[in-house]
Amino acid sequence: MLFSRSFVAFSFAASVLGRSLPAGLKPRQEATATAGAPAAQSTICGDIIDAVNDPAGFSIFWASDAYDCLTSVPFSNAVATRFLKYWNQTAQFQSTLAYLKDPPASYQQPAVDVIEELQKIQDRIDSGFYKNQYAFEADFQLLTYATNDGHVQLTAGALSAFSFGSPVEVVSVSADGKEAPKIFITEDILESQVEGWTPSAVKSINGEDVVDFLTKYAALNAWGYVEPHAEWNALMSNPNLDIQGGLTTFSGGGTFYPGQNLTFTLENGTDYDTIWVAIYNELANFTGPLTTGGDFYNYFVLGFLPPSFDPTKIVQPTFTDIGPPTKNWSEASYGALPDDPAVAQYDLGVLHGGIVTGYFFDDISTGVLSLPTFDAVPETIGNYTETVLYFGSNATAKNITNIIIDLQRNPGGATLLAYTIFKLVFPDLLPFAGSRRRSFDMSNALGSSISDFYDLLDESDPDQLLFKQEIAANEWVITDRLNADTGKNFTSWNEYQGPITANGDFFSLTERYDLANVVFDQAAFDQWYPTMYLPDKSQWPVTKQYFQPEQVVLLTDGLCSSACALFVEMMTRAGVRTVTAGGRPTTGPIQAAAGNRGASLYGTGDLDDDILFARGIDEFVPTDVNASLPEERESGMYIKYAGINLRDQVRKGDDVPLQFKYEAADCRIYYTMANVYNFTRLWRDVAAAAFTDPSLCVSGSTGYSTTNNTSPKAPPVRLAERPTLNQDNPIIEQVQFEENPDGGLRDARGIPIGGNDITLCPASHICQDGKSQCRQVSVTCPGKEGTKSVYACLPPCTNRKGSTSCPGTCNILQTQENKVGLGQGHTSYSENLYSGLCYPAVGTKKLGCQKNPL
Repeated sequence: MLFSRSFVAFSFAASVLGRSLPAGLKPRQEATATAGAPAAQSTICGDIIDAVNDPAGFSIFWASDAYDCLTSVPFSNAVATRFLKYWNQTAQFQSTLAYLKDPPASYQQPAVDVIEELQKIQDRIDSGFYKNQYAFEADFQLLTYATNDGHVQLTAGALSAFSFGSPVEVVSVSADGKEAPKIFITEDILESQVEGWTPSAVKSINGEDVVDFLTKYAALNAWGYVEPHAEWNALMSNPNLDIQGGLTTFSGGGTFYPGQNLTFTLENGTDYDTIWVAIYNELANFTGPLTTGGDFYNYFVLGFLPPSFDPTKIVQPTFTDIGPPTKNWSEASYGALPDDPAVAQYDLGVLHGGIVTGYFFDDISTGVLSLPTFDAVPETIGNYTETVLYFGSNATAKNITNIIIDLQRNPGGATLLAYTIFKLVFPDLLPFAGSRRRSFDMSNALGSSISDFYDLLDESDPDQLLFKQEIAANEWVITDRLNADTGKNFTSWNEYQGPITANGDFFSLTERYDLANVVFDQAAFDQWYPTMYLPDKSQWPVTKQYFQPEQVVLLTDGLCSSACALFVEMMTRAGVRTVTAGGRPTTGPIQAAAGNRGASLYGTGDLDDDILFARGIDEFVPTDVNASLPEERESGMYIKYAGINLRDQVRKGDDVPLQFKYEAADCRIYYTMANVYNFTRLWRDVAAAAFTDPSLCVSGSTGYSTTNNTSPKAPPVRLAERPTLNQDNPIIEQVQFEENPDGGLRDARGIPIGGNDITLCPASHICQDGKSQCRQVSVTCPGKEGTKSVYACLPPCTNRKGSTSCPGTCNILQTQENKVGLGQGHTSYSENLYSGLCYPAVGTKKLGCQKNPL
């Protein structure tokens, strides 16, 4: 078997939310004043909420209306100060602080001193600079984006209500693979190829050169990438994004208000006039009656529903049959992917659980394995890897010479998939995959106490053994992880904490996962364990290496992140080459995996829970936990989801985090008019450049890779600058705040929204947070508890990048219409809107697994 799980896996049929977005766009309207209010308050927020809750179900609005709403939301110095204190404390656990402040010369993004910038924001709070909530949140979000780290995430406050974008998509393509790419409207590319006409490139946007405009837009909104080439690609259409139901940063994933009017001027002189739009990120009927900016503040910033809110009166979306899975990705990719895959994962489809496909081109003896994401619902991981295994066995049977693994748009996900697929290609190799974290007082107090407590648990006691199995993969348990220097388990946190001094900061020793430890594996990977890392090779499904490194190439677009970046690192250290497509319209190199290269996304909710747990076990361990850890962690603002990068990924014997290394692709190619929506042609272009004709690589793009190269060329000079946000910061009539510790608005107390936790449903099967849906799910508990079916409150989630809030895996269940009317004119919103429910990644105590016996 490829890997095993401690229970019998099963498949389930998903349902789809029946409520769909109608074609009409809510027309712009003048806001009215609230009668009887202490001061005249704009009701544009209420007008938007009324439209959302209308039976017609509007979700798309003029961006200017959304901005008017956001800038009508009042601001509280006290609440913002508490939030800054919370984030300042959280930021200490961010592994890259010293390197962000003083990065190596090869790093392609600007430096930022996070702690200093947090103090500047606090100074602005104290000086009265911020006149509305949007001004404060935009300033703060700019700082989180300045880390250029996809693990540094914040979905909170008023900004979480909307995502901004263009109603049309764009794509960057070269005429012939040699000429510099130009920008085209995606729809023009698709239609011209069917109808036989030549599209005209975009010359300018809003009167500014198109390259300059998009470069600035990308730097401001395309967060989480270590170089501008990746930010550029994040703006562009891609079939691998289409089949995942995702949105580009340009046409729906923007965070900051882009303005009102949007004019594309083409090279042939044609002007295409439209407007920027805003997508409302909440579901209908779930907020209650919000009328003013103050109501918006209470709901989105403080996390309070109106006092009159009654969850029993919510009109829940209906569920309908989503239909059978598809057999290929051709229709969903607008014809880009072939309609005859040789291999396709079970339950394939945007609204289904399958994603993997494979193809063989006998005339060039090349196989293509398409892996657009590693983000899989736990129940589908078995099908995912079995599909990869089946592809490999077919490639071997057909005597295929070369393999392309297509990772375009892969955002990461389950690290188990990265480890497992690597072993399928190289069964005899053991990847290094080392990581380390900052070593400081709070971190070491957490680690010492929880690791000591873990070691104290009596394995002869069934309850304590069960709990020990449950917390085996906790970030603060170190004695079941390996010391990278010795290859043996750490004996204590004291051994692990170091400190090692590097770049003016203190770090732990380097750790590695002990993947031969089934108890650790099951805790880390939802009870799956990778059999190919176990000493007993009789369980290995593959024992022979069929392809040499030079026969395998990874295709990326630079957006590869997190678990995907880990996979690229393992494969390239084994000698596999990379080809990366796209990038800014320049010559020269591009990095293969320019998303986050850290080792651990760590949620602030997990940090809060771990601190509470550590304080709760203070009496059992030698460490004086309560003297080192805060008694209370109060965020001030309502947070849907927030996270930091806890551990750096580092190479053996190297201090510099991979996040700050320049890791160029072996070859760069441009997307072309012929291949951008024809992946058969794209894969053939990649095969030609990688295996037969390196002259097809973009001029000046080779020789920079460190793969199989002891003397790579020096990286390009850093040119990127930190973006700024021009805010008019309008002064609004402030409503009065009560002088109380909560900082709530006067008469605004209501029902707490609750967090984004996935918890058991109450007996009524009506989730009390007013948002989550009570659904039957399968959860896996450690040890003998095994699998159980429970009813859980699943929070809603969407495909908007700016609305990340899922603590598990977002299972897309609903398609919304994408045709909208725009006031006096009419256009179509070219991206698909999807929403669904957040399914748990692992079984937890909150979902009915064994409770802490102490």
